[in-house]
Amino acid sequence: MTYYSAIILITCLTLAILAILVIENDRLSRKEKTILLQTYAAVALAAFAEWLGIYLNGNTDYPQWVLKVVKCMDYIMTPLAGGMLVFRIDTRGILQSLVEIILVVNTFFQLASIQTGWMITIDSENHYSHGPMYMIYTGFYLAMIVLIVIEYISYGRNFRRQNRASLYAVIILVMVSIFLQELVGGGVRTAYLGMAIGLSLLFIHNQEFVQLSKDDSLEEQRFQILMSQIRPHFLYNTLGAIQELCDSDPREAGRATAKFSRYLRGNMDSLGATEPVPFGKELEHTKLYLELEKLRFESSLQIVYDIQCTDFLIPALTLQPIAENAVKHGIRGKRGGVGTVRISTRRTEDGFKVIVEDNGAGFDPDNIPEPGERSHIGIANVRERLERVCEGTLTIESEVGVGTRATILIPG
Repeated sequence: MTYYSAIILITCLTLAILAILVIENDRLSRKEKTILLQTYAAVALAAFAEWLGIYLNGNTDYPQWVLKVVKCMDYIMTPLAGGMLVFRIDTRGILQSLVEIILVVNTFFQLASIQTGWMITIDSENHYSHGPMYMIYTGFYLAMIVLIVIEYISYGRNFRRQNRASLYAVIILVMVSIFLQELVGGGVRTAYLGMAIGLSLLFIHNQEFVQLSKDDSLEEQRFQILMSQIRPHFLYNTLGAIQELCDSDPREAGRATAKFSRYLRGNMDSLGATEPVPFGKELEHTKLYLELEKLRFESSLQIVYDIQCTDFLIPALTLQPIAENAVKHGIRGKRGGVGTVRISTRRTEDGFKVIVEDNGAGFDPDNIPEPGERSHIGIANVRERLERVCEGTLTIESEVGVGTRATILIPG
């Protein structure tokens, strides 16, 4: 009994540490945390119920009904602990429905067994033995194990091939620990310790998979940003404007070529930036873009800067796509008059505010671009990177015929 008490203590401590890790993990949603904590609680309660049943077995200091209630809780919680391994995947389907049915039927069966003696019989010395209908519970137990294995094999198909082997190895570890206890019996009590270790490894495996998915998403975002920056029309128009300057103003053509080179180099450098950059650097890159656009629009495009602060960080390639949208969708669509793009910064009580506004065509907020459009992808990437990198926000207000105002808020 002392040996098994130590096993249960280590199991519960492992689950407690896991619970702390889950609570402290900001990458997990509230729903994910709830499912994981419920899983750990179910395994801990099941382990405690089994330990308590062994402690009470043959102990005449307690009435028989206490042992009956404890064993009932043991036989309810053990399949539930296995069921929580399935629920933690959080993929609704027929397998999870079967798990729910088994758990409900088993619960009613065990509650009824307290009075009927279907599951256990207790002698005068408080020793319990299996009752006449114990095999029904064994059927529930084996069905639960089969469903767990099938569900995790199916779940593993969502992972990269190199990540499946480790997932399946964890499931094998848990299954071996359960069957070792059930087949050998006696003093071998490995089921819940194996489950606790398995849950720890599953947590590590899941976090590794989540990080790999985020890395893939980041690479995809970088690719989309790169594609959004490679705009043939902008490149051709800029080169065409420089070509015209070569005939009319060679010196200005040289300066424009230098700006164009710096702009392209800045794009390439920004794509490799994983950390936020000083706002001043992002502003200079945006200025290069706007100066190149002025080569084509000349006096019909006016740029106004009202920069009151620059001492803050911002994700790379954040300001320039917004300024580009102001030119592309605001100024180009303006009928008559001078198009103005205004960039301003302000320090606020909560941090820093960056505003990009234009007096262009504007748009109807109820008729936003389709998700596949490049401009939409660019703004969506800007918004996501602001939230992820510096917990910033991007809001866009627009009115047809009046213009558009994009506001970035950076906490600080």
